[in-house]
Amino acid sequence: MNFTDLDDVLALKPKGVFRVENVRGRTIITVNRPGELEEIILCLSPGHANQVRMALSDQGLTGLVAEAL
Repeated sequence: MNFTDLDDVLALKPKGVFRVENVRGRTIITVNRPGELEEIILCLSPGHANQVRMALSDQGLTGLVAEAL
């Protein structure tokens, strides 16, 4: 499965998806909800990133950790 296929599958998630990435040593979470603009969350620490990730999961969004691929 390549990223295009994975992005197509994630687009089917009804509540939306989020992607966790590390960019230049900082954790960034990109949130995509159907019908809304993309939201980018700049995390203050790994603990903050984990709190955001758990809150988004609790809202029913599907998460993807980019480094795990």
